[in-house]
Amino acid sequence: MMCPGLTSAGGWLPPVEEALPADTVVAVHAEGKEHAVGIGITKLGTEEMKRINKNVGVETIACLGDDLWLLKTL
Repeated sequence: MMCPGLTSAGGWLPPVEEALPADTVVAVHAEGKEHAVGIGITKLGTEEMKRINKNVGVETIACLGDDLWLLKTL
């Protein structure tokens, strides 16, 4: 996920007092949805994302509809 998407009007990043460092595992939520649609790892700290506002902010490692989601339970 690119930083501009996280800093746009529909995006959300935590306030400075709850800032996350780089390499933090995060849930990815779509605007207006109750449950997470993916899991990712921050590539920058959230305050860096706000300041730089370009490049990749979160690397997605699993998302709705990928092979992991499609695994059948036994």
